[in-house]
Amino acid sequence: MMTTATLFRPAERTKNYNYAIRNIVAAAKAVEAEGRSVTYLNIGDPVLYGLQPPASLMEAMARAVREGHNGYAPSVGTVAAREAIVRDAEARGVYLSPDDVVVSSGASEAADMLLSALLEPGDDVLTPCPTYPLYTAITAKLGARENYYRLDPAQGWTPDPDDIRAKITPRTRAIVIINPNNPCGSVYDARLLMELLTIAEEHQLVVIADEVYCRLTYGPPPPPMAQLAAGMDVPVVTLESLSKSHLVPGWRVGWMTYTNTQRFGDVIAATRKIAEARICSPLPTQQVLPTALADQQHLPGLIEAMKLRATITVELLNAIPGVNCVAPQAAFYVMGQVEDLKGQTDEAFVLALLRATGVLFVHGSGFGLNPHDGYFRIVFLPPPDTLREVYAKLANFIRQR
Repeated sequence: MMTTATLFRPAERTKNYNYAIRNIVAAAKAVEAEGRSVTYLNIGDPVLYGLQPPASLMEAMARAVREGHNGYAPSVGTVAAREAIVRDAEARGVYLSPDDVVVSSGASEAADMLLSALLEPGDDVLTPCPTYPLYTAITAKLGARENYYRLDPAQGWTPDPDDIRAKITPRTRAIVIINPNNPCGSVYDARLLMELLTIAEEHQLVVIADEVYCRLTYGPPPPPMAQLAAGMDVPVVTLESLSKSHLVPGWRVGWMTYTNTQRFGDVIAATRKIAEARICSPLPTQQVLPTALADQQHLPGLIEAMKLRATITVELLNAIPGVNCVAPQAAFYVMGQVEDLKGQTDEAFVLALLRATGVLFVHGSGFGLNPHDGYFRIVFLPPPDTLREVYAKLANFIRQR
């Protein structure tokens, strides 16, 4: 007997679920399938470019496995891991208890759990533009809306508080503040952060402080938002991770902390429910937290290496006629701009560059920018000589267009 197979439709929520940083890889794989090499400058994975974690972390990880830390862990994280996070926070002027900490599978999972506990369909979240596309993907999945506020390149890719005030609606529940910023590498100072906290306090918004890159600033780090919020009537959730600062993105060691817990109502309990539903926090990897947060001797050398790459990137990009960029102050990202797309979109430009040169950037519209403004993000993690070759190829491509 012949039967007609059922064709299943994907859920509606997936239609707007995009993650350009990884989606564009399909085009790069097609180029590789032709037998050509690709230089991937699309994803901030230090390990792809030869960087490895400190030996003390690798030994701590191996020791955790050898000592039998291979089972289920408490859903919010082990006491030892949460106490290590508390000690590290205190060293930066933030005072917590272990009950204010949830260990997660990277900061990405923390963001997902928090927004899932906070948002109803139709709510909106103030999100920077350009943004880290994780936040857009999560809000789309939840049937909520990203409510973009603009980062101004003329002001070093920082936000305008007046623009944020104008964007607040009756359905606005939270504001995401990424500092230091991915994808721009900008750093917001204490004055600006205080103004943003004041807006959140006035409008009763939850502040989601994404501080994943707080240890990778080229100058003095900005104060944690949780420190500035002490004594204010504003709830702050801080997201952090070992992924980039300690060169272990695949280990998925992240966490969130709550400040001014009295302002959260039942949101903390709801987040814990979600944490419990995913069974447990990752056990072997969180065993490294006491070692990682006590021993950060690798950071000065890592920061100097990134500063050198940033200097090369800024000098060579700005030397190409028709291309410009704002110097980053942290991390390993820069947002470049082609001033004349010649009628193309930014994605078409990036794909044409890939096919002509084997160099992969990510188009600015993948981070929420206008596709006709010509922006693209570069990850400048490769060695200096590789970067020089990349920018020479870019310059030649621009000349020949």
